[in-house]
Amino acid sequence: MWQQVLLAETPNWSHLDVLQQFWTHLRMEVGYRTLLHYRLGSCDCWFDDVLGTDNSTALMWNNQTYPHYLRHRQDADILAVSCLRFQQYQEVLLALSAMLDQIRSTPVVLQLCGDEDSNRELNSARLMLKQSQDLKMPNVVLLSWKFVTSGTLYSYEMFPEFKLQTLVYQAYRTLFPYKLGNLQGYPIRTIPDNSEPHTIVQKMWNGSITIKGPVWQLMVEFVKHLNGTLQLPIQPHPERSFKLVEILDLVRNQTVDIAASLRPYSVHVQRSSTHIYGFPMMVGNWCAMLPTERVIGSHEALTRLMESPWTWLVLLLLYGLHRFLVLKTRLRSSLVHLTKLLINLALICFLQAQLSAYFIGPQKVNHIANMQQLEESGLKIRGMRSEFMEYPIDMRIRHASSFLLHDVFFDLAQYRNSFNTSYGYTVTSAKWQLYKEAQRHFRRPLFRYSEDICVQKLSLFSLILQDNCLYRHENKRFILRLHEAGLIYLWYRRSYYVMVTAGRFPIGDLSTVHQAQPIRWSEWQYVVLLYGVGLLFSVLVFVIELTVHYVNVCLNNL
Repeated sequence: MWQQVLLAETPNWSHLDVLQQFWTHLRMEVGYRTLLHYRLGSCDCWFDDVLGTDNSTALMWNNQTYPHYLRHRQDADILAVSCLRFQQYQEVLLALSAMLDQIRSTPVVLQLCGDEDSNRELNSARLMLKQSQDLKMPNVVLLSWKFVTSGTLYSYEMFPEFKLQTLVYQAYRTLFPYKLGNLQGYPIRTIPDNSEPHTIVQKMWNGSITIKGPVWQLMVEFVKHLNGTLQLPIQPHPERSFKLVEILDLVRNQTVDIAASLRPYSVHVQRSSTHIYGFPMMVGNWCAMLPTERVIGSHEALTRLMESPWTWLVLLLLYGLHRFLVLKTRLRSSLVHLTKLLINLALICFLQAQLSAYFIGPQKVNHIANMQQLEESGLKIRGMRSEFMEYPIDMRIRHASSFLLHDVFFDLAQYRNSFNTSYGYTVTSAKWQLYKEAQRHFRRPLFRYSEDICVQKLSLFSLILQDNCLYRHENKRFILRLHEAGLIYLWYRRSYYVMVTAGRFPIGDLSTVHQAQPIRWSEWQYVVLLYGVGLLFSVLVFVIELTVHYVNVCLNNL
């Protein structure tokens, strides 16, 4: 169980100056605020006597069976210390790695207790620190059991391979140097998921494989930054893409350190697995890519015009104004005649403006703004079957018939990359930049990105990292630098041209060109029909007026 350590004044003993100097060195270099003391009953050491009386929180754990997980309670500025015998090192290191899970870069000071000769102690130190490296604990220092007299301590170099260091303590020495600044060619294992446009696997004419794409470019620059190399444990294939489940399996079985796969944070991932996602590389959403609404025909335009109540209201007002001016004409006023001419001119200008607007911006069918309108329009959305469970539950239950699902990613990509306007498609905002850039070369856009129909309104797109990945914090800093420089946005804009070069994307204007054509006979028939209807309506009105007139004459003659 946890116990608050009672800090008593240190007694005066022979090697107090050395120990106090070392402890002060730790406080100055590490700057810890929480001290974790993993204490074993079978071993006594000087940590119990020199625990500082500063403002740090001192915690002691003496249960060897159930190590406590610290990250959700104490996750920053920790220093871990423990005394152990060589026979206990595996048990102690496993317990510390469990307590410091996801924060294993925490500085750890171990002290050997027990009388051992120099050669045996050196072998013990090598085994213990090699175990620390295997557990991904880079900041471990081991103190000799004769440290207070000889000042001997042990550390290790991680890259390019494990190397034990036997050091003598000096006040100027850095106890926990940063080890990830130079990997010295050490390989970082990765695999591209071949998900366009993030990573593009291409087979060249000579049979070699090349990999391109914004995410792969980031991985290349990242390993250059660390002076490392990229290693592919699995040979990628141009016709194969990795699903999220396959990527997770490769990461969890430690085949891959960092997967070159950009994935949105999944709400269905268990809380214990959220650490597999790295720092967000992009922030966006996951919505639908819908065809732009088609231009309605002349028949539909006239039908809409006649169905609108505003049309009949305007006609009624014009007729009333006309009757009013007819009555005023009897006054023989020149101002009234001028007003009639101005009204006729305004009406002609209004009609001309409407006609010009029709040619400049033709009317389109109703804008699809929700799933109900999508279902009524009959438009189907193509997506991946493996991603269907990520959709909102309302979308899956009530509107499942509006989706066409694929098992193979390249089948979906073939429809989407050809700009087939017969369907809509699910697409992330990161991939939409590719299609947006492609449509800059079109006379008119064929698709729009609808933020009204979304799988996730807010998505964090992250790389998939191995559990307790050594490069997590360095990768975070590197991504922040790329964002500040605007390189990630630039790489995604250029991904269109990369895909065109790789033959994965069509080039040119795929939009339909509208050419001037002679008026068809069907259009003339429609005009004649409208003219006949209008003429019939006028004759009917004229007959009604004559009937009213003659009825009044007959009544006056009676």
